[in-house]
Amino acid sequence: MRIVVVGTGTGVGKTHVSVALLEALRRRGAPCAGLKPVETGLTPSGSSDRELLASAGTFHVKHWPYGFAEPLSPHLAARLHEQEIELEVVSAWVDAVSPAVAVVETAGGLLSPLSESTTNLDLVTRLAPDELLVVGPNRLGILHEMSACIATLRASAPRLPGPILVLSSPDPHDGSSASNHVELLSLRMSRAVVSFPRDEPLGRGSQEAAETVLKCFT
Repeated sequence: MRIVVVGTGTGVGKTHVSVALLEALRRRGAPCAGLKPVETGLTPSGSSDRELLASAGTFHVKHWPYGFAEPLSPHLAARLHEQEIELEVVSAWVDAVSPAVAVVETAGGLLSPLSESTTNLDLVTRLAPDELLVVGPNRLGILHEMSACIATLRASAPRLPGPILVLSSPDPHDGSSASNHVELLSLRMSRAVVSFPRDEPLGRGSQEAAETVLKCFT
């Protein structure tokens, strides 16, 4: 199974959700790998998202295709290094990892550009996931952001599986945080909406949310 995790934007909680899913898979005894083929904002000190994902899985992952120090959109960071992010390179790297489950996290939002002619949407389509998660912050504006992502997926990639919507807990909460989950369900944009609390990925709340996501796959 291949699970792809995309976001409504940057810094919305994709890594938190992905790591929690990987831990839940490990607890089930499923061989799994956490993959982030493109990442920007890498620093010499501190754990990168791709390292966090790799360590959360059961498969050893190394030699990621694209990583840049500059905290920029992937296509801009690649341009500074006279490179271009190629979907063929990314998909071949993902294909080379063959655990029972692969959790693949994209860099940025659904329409974040990877090159002058491609976006994360193109990459997701190329990866042909079995399951798709769209992660966004549980705050004012998320109804629009999720609606925009769903409309884009339905219009531009109708063959992709219907996504599960995931709300990550913001800091701080606002007046909409208590109602967004119910409103997204009532709008019927997805077969499931799952809320993640603001705790560690291995915390009880996040693990319960991860199990809820996994149950949606069966």
